[in-house]
Amino acid sequence: MVEPLAIAPQLLAQLQQAIPSPLTGPQSIPLYRAKDSQRILYISPVALQLAKQGSMPLMEIAQAIAQGFSDSRPLNLAFPIRANHWILSVVPPGKLYLELTDPGIAIWLQQALLWDFQPDPTPDPSPLPPSKFLDLFPIQYAHARCCALLRLAHREGLITLETPAHLGMGSVTAPDPIPWLESPTHLKPHHPAERALISRAIATVDALSFPLSPTQMTSRFSVATLLSQDFLTFHAQCQIWGSVQSQDPDLAQARFGLIFITQKLLKRLLEKDLSSLAPLEL
Repeated sequence: MVEPLAIAPQLLAQLQQAIPSPLTGPQSIPLYRAKDSQRILYISPVALQLAKQGSMPLMEIAQAIAQGFSDSRPLNLAFPIRANHWILSVVPPGKLYLELTDPGIAIWLQQALLWDFQPDPTPDPSPLPPSKFLDLFPIQYAHARCCALLRLAHREGLITLETPAHLGMGSVTAPDPIPWLESPTHLKPHHPAERALISRAIATVDALSFPLSPTQMTSRFSVATLLSQDFLTFHAQCQIWGSVQSQDPDLAQARFGLIFITQKLLKRLLEKDLSSLAPLEL
């Protein structure tokens, strides 16, 4: 099942629509994330594939796709990120660079805060066996730490949890929405560790769009490990209490929003994909 909040499948659908009509689109459009934790940047060399058909010059194809992307929209859009939330560049010899803007990231974060990442009603063909050969403690620790921080934030009145005693099933009811933006064009959380955690959360949801089988469990373990590591780096480098809590409560609330999204994703990975427990405390 494709996660409705996954960005990569949405981009693939939009790129498919944007291919100019004289050309035949490939069955599989190449798309990958740039290795830049501070940006949400996707790269597609699809124009290089299409140029092999010989009917149009390479850069002309790339420019036509870029123009068509602005008017494209996937049929089953689950969240309101539009083409104008992307910065699209054509980079010689003909690659497409698509970078999600801060307002687009804020939309995604707010939707992720509300979305249920738990298993859909259709079960997997066969349950995965418990992953006894994997060291899940660091991932479980990160999940438990998220839960502890969120319970404390609820008690301190920075956020309001609907069901704080059962954090995995709860939701953030206040503030609504989370103050993700400090201006119409810039995110409130802009520390490198914050940006890295946001980037990792988006990459995690993209990864959840691919079907899982017992032979792929190690891959999901890697996804969960990277998410937990980026969370712990964020937790070590980004202050929430003290001066931030008193002088910039919006920033503290945005950081708790990131923690809540991380907790939901870690819970999903631990319980569904890794057949393990997502402890509320350790």
